[in-house]
Amino acid sequence: MKYLFKILFILLISFLIKLPVISAEVDEERYTSGGQWEISSENKGFIKYTEQEKNLRVASDDNIDGRSFFDQKDTTNSHQIHTVYILASDSKDKKFDVNGTINKILEDTNNLLLKNTDKKFRFDLRENGDFDISFLRVNKTKKEINRLENAAGYFTGMAALNGFHHPEKVYAIFYQDYYGREWGQVGDAIFTSPKGEVEMASGVTYLGSPDAPIKEAWIPNTHELFHALGFVQLCAPNAIVERGSDWGKNDHLNTMNDIMSNGGGDFYRIDQKRNQYYDHSNSGCEMDLKKSAFLEPTEEDFQLQPRSKSCKLTRWQPQYKHQRSIDCMDRFNF
Repeated sequence: MKYLFKILFILLISFLIKLPVISAEVDEERYTSGGQWEISSENKGFIKYTEQEKNLRVASDDNIDGRSFFDQKDTTNSHQIHTVYILASDSKDKKFDVNGTINKILEDTNNLLLKNTDKKFRFDLRENGDFDISFLRVNKTKKEINRLENAAGYFTGMAALNGFHHPEKVYAIFYQDYYGREWGQVGDAIFTSPKGEVEMASGVTYLGSPDAPIKEAWIPNTHELFHALGFVQLCAPNAIVERGSDWGKNDHLNTMNDIMSNGGGDFYRIDQKRNQYYDHSNSGCEMDLKKSAFLEPTEEDFQLQPRSKSCKLTRWQPQYKHQRSIDCMDRFNF
């Protein structure tokens, strides 16, 4: 009998160890991003998203057939992902926005989602059905950009400065050239509007990476957009939680063979067992990529990016706070 009690005691301890973190004990603010690029509506040259067309100034050499410099008229009122093609001030224009290169990346990205799920990203489209891709040449040279500690944040901030800060859009940014050894990053900028501060998160893909062919750029595009939407949440069973670090997070999976894996492997899989971040049933971890407002068809109980009290994107939100996310996104609308 004493052995039976011993076994039951061990099982009880094991169960308690595996219990999820209680929501009230999670400091959502701690699991937000660091190293943001700061941008303000008071900055010189700032353009409101509603006034792009009349205020943007375009170099004549960049003005070519088929190219768009501002967000075109929307074909839907739903949340969307808008695409921006960025060049450095001294970049030689390879015309990836008009020669089909970025179109193919976006198509491959959605093919991956459709193969793994019943969803796809709702990319911003023009009235003729083509992807709405905007062109932006920034004010730093390639060399200056490579010296930056946070190039993705800089690109996100420059996009916002030039009117790409729609309150119902997330941005997929493609930089034509390379940045260090990076293939893709989350771009995070702190945007100060008349309504207060709010983090702007985008997915940034580097098309000039010497180690990665452009034909595979759908991998970082998908991966970084998932991050920008708030995943992987650290309450997921296999999320990497760096408890000893100041930030305390990694927001990847510690398992192989998933698009969000830290160790790589098979990039073609999206939460295949449905137990981490997509269509899962994890208690105390309500954020679910399947419910993202930026995927279509959209769920009735859709979710926006998870926000902390300071309106930063938080990687650990056990209970999704929809109204807070709405209020934070409204800070872009002025």
